[in-house]
Amino acid sequence: MKKYIILLLLVVTAISCDDRLDTFPTSTVATEEAFRNEGDFTNAMNGAYLAMLTGTYYDGSMQLRDILTDNLIISREGRLSFKQAHDWLYDENYSTFHSTSAYAAIRNVNTLIANLDIIDDGDFKDNILGEALAVRALAHFDIIKYYGEIPTQSSSSNSSLAMPYITIADINDLPSRDLTIAEYYQKIVDDLTAAADLINTSNGVHQMGADAVYGILANVYLHMGEMSSAVDAANKVSTTVASRDSFTGVWDDTDQSGVIFSLANDDVSDVGIGVYYNQTTGGIKDEYVPSYDFYQLFQDTDIRKSAYILTGDFEGNTFNHVIKWYSSPSTTSLGVVDAKVLRAAEVMLIKAEALAELGNDAEALVALDEVRSNRYSNFVSGGEIGDGLKAAIQLERRLELAFEGSRFTDLKRKGLPVVRSSFGQYADGTGTATDFLTLPAGDYRFNFPIHTNELNLNPNMVQTTGYEN
Repeated sequence: MKKYIILLLLVVTAISCDDRLDTFPTSTVATEEAFRNEGDFTNAMNGAYLAMLTGTYYDGSMQLRDILTDNLIISREGRLSFKQAHDWLYDENYSTFHSTSAYAAIRNVNTLIANLDIIDDGDFKDNILGEALAVRALAHFDIIKYYGEIPTQSSSSNSSLAMPYITIADINDLPSRDLTIAEYYQKIVDDLTAAADLINTSNGVHQMGADAVYGILANVYLHMGEMSSAVDAANKVSTTVASRDSFTGVWDDTDQSGVIFSLANDDVSDVGIGVYYNQTTGGIKDEYVPSYDFYQLFQDTDIRKSAYILTGDFEGNTFNHVIKWYSSPSTTSLGVVDAKVLRAAEVMLIKAEALAELGNDAEALVALDEVRSNRYSNFVSGGEIGDGLKAAIQLERRLELAFEGSRFTDLKRKGLPVVRSSFGQYADGTGTATDFLTLPAGDYRFNFPIHTNELNLNPNMVQTTGYEN
């Protein structure tokens, strides 16, 4: 067995002690004996979901990627964790944002798909194939947004280098970067459209379902610049935007309103998503806090201000603490909450942006106001049009998806720089500013490097442009 595969298995098995991952049907390696009945396929699918929740994926790593942007600054009172990434000093030896866990989930579902002929045709087989294809598409989408250019980024992005799109179960395969961005994105679309024809409409929020497939597809089309297709896909999502009254409960897992797809997290899984932002040591000890200029964008009438941020003291200083991923009454460990991967509000904002880009301001405003009216008390529409409407949509997207990791790729897909303020970490903007304030538009660091270990163990892999020695 090649060293590359041994490394992958070590990473996958080390990231969780949960039996759903350690037992054979849910591991990356499979034999014919692993799949005998529908229960085995269900276990394998659960293992794929767990792989997404662990390692360097939706365990907090995806959500933490706001540290690359102007939404967050490092707290000097914290442990200075991930400062290398915050300072855009990552290179081929930096592994915090590695794609290993995403590819582990992909290999899990590919193994499941390869063995599906064992069971009879029918609703169960169709649905679980749909789930597997949807996970494969989402994981590949999450990878490429960071490791390759985004189609709308520049006129040459579609012809630029993509990542491997893995559709086979052979763990000895050594994939290469032989696809263009356009080819890679088409494979994502193909998987999602196939999944849409198979998957159930009522799988629940902790499984991929039809709404999740169409919501992800809308997002993919948005990144491709195919705005009409993005609107069509968004229109097929039936989940409604969470109300203002239910919104806070979404983040402590007491309410699932507006949640389309999330990864279940409890005392068994015990994945501390929130600890990437802060810990409790005689109060909330922050790793990262909202930048003061960003914090000021939250109006007092906006429910997100109190749902996402808590102003309080720690060791004699006052901070704006990120509490979006802080706690759930159903778990005993702080930071252990469900990973909300997709919500109706995001889909509605995708629809609004796509409609605005198509010049359909009236419908775009309706979609935007569907979100705003459920976030602000005594809301009155601004009636924006043209560029003002587009700016309002982007502002609402930034506020709604704060601390979920979307800001970096939003700037990237629009070809914009990261420009940070010189405010400090304290609640009033005083303190010490971050060391690096600007990442220029189009900078090679908008794409992540391939880790040295991967390059050494897989001769078919090539480094991301800009990181070559």
